[in-house]
Amino acid sequence: MDHYKLHIKQVFGRYHPISEVSFEALYSLGEYQELKKGTRLLDIGKTSRHIHILLEGSIVSHYLSPDGVEYHKNIFLEGDFVGSTVSALKKEPSHFALTVIEDSLVFAFEHAQYQSLIKQHADLKDFYIAYLEKNWVVDKEQREIEIVMKEASERYMDFITAHPQIEQRVPLHYIASHLGITPTQLSRIRKKFKEKDPPQHM
Repeated sequence: MDHYKLHIKQVFGRYHPISEVSFEALYSLGEYQELKKGTRLLDIGKTSRHIHILLEGSIVSHYLSPDGVEYHKNIFLEGDFVGSTVSALKKEPSHFALTVIEDSLVFAFEHAQYQSLIKQHADLKDFYIAYLEKNWVVDKEQREIEIVMKEASERYMDFITAHPQIEQRVPLHYIASHLGITPTQLSRIRKKFKEKDPPQHM
């Protein structure tokens, strides 16, 4: 598991550098979990108590509207933190569920222990602030702007450029929901791109 340990440290380092002492203290709190496709990592109405770093596989978050229609919120891929931050912080039931859509490997640790550790290590506190700023301010605002300002086809191209193999791994209806479009719209967009750039034959 040594290569996973290095990967976990690199995930934290994307936001803010942390010392070896702080990382080892954090690493000692966690455990590796192998999750089979279809596993429900968090149910709607359950309080989130763990943070997960996704090392392999993919997980989606989804919720139900008042009339019972399911909507997909996010797609989590390798290197992402997975969990309900709001539920964990407020100690309240989660409004969305987390479902494993590929056999996955996560590194999990308790949110309460993590919060306690942050109070003891200044660099972990700096990481936490940097993480919240990027994911809950910068990225959130950028995503909201893109949904309004960019055409659906442009959002699709940006997404598959950032994740080249995503269409072979994740069902298309999850991708459509993630992009803020219907599966029918996504199908039309993909068809146009295939017609524009047909596969090359030797």
